[in-house]
Amino acid sequence: MTDTARQRPDWQTWPNLITLFRLVLIPVFIGLVVAGHPGWALVALVVIGVSDWADGFIARRFDQGSKLGKAIDPVADRLAIIAIVLSLVLVGLLPWWVVAVVVLVDLVLVVLSSVLFHGNPDLDVTWTGKIRSALLFVGLPVLLFSAVHTVDENAPWVRVVALVFVYLGTAGHVLAGAQYAVAMFAKRRAVSAA
Repeated sequence: MTDTARQRPDWQTWPNLITLFRLVLIPVFIGLVVAGHPGWALVALVVIGVSDWADGFIARRFDQGSKLGKAIDPVADRLAIIAIVLSLVLVGLLPWWVVAVVVLVDLVLVVLSSVLFHGNPDLDVTWTGKIRSALLFVGLPVLLFSAVHTVDENAPWVRVVALVFVYLGTAGHVLAGAQYAVAMFAKRRAVSAA
């Protein structure tokens, strides 16, 4: 790179743009679910899921990681999961306790990060968190797919399979939350000792 080449600001990356696009798609998805268009909502949900994978892949592959990306990507993931499960509860596809568990875990993490770090603790995403997201991003679209009229009438077992994925993802959310909490306390102790 020459001295005259323009340096890219830390926040100005393709992964960050993809994450912002994912955030915009969340209310679109909710509107489609509530309006009774499970097929179109499924398309929006697939795009949300693919964008979650794409931003991480591009950040690693093309060295486009950024502090903003580390901060907003997990927020976008959590908002997407909460919005998706809330909309599915609203239309009766998902039990309410799944939302309660997801929201409770996220609230605890927000409180911990606020108390211990006065903001973002800047932690890496764990494998448990990635697996949790994968389970939910498979189970929730399949659950939505089970609401399509022909699937609902001819293959009711699809909903059962979807719920198994969602319940495993919910358990993974609790475990990932516990890991993040432990990592926050460890990082706080290390900062205090330094």
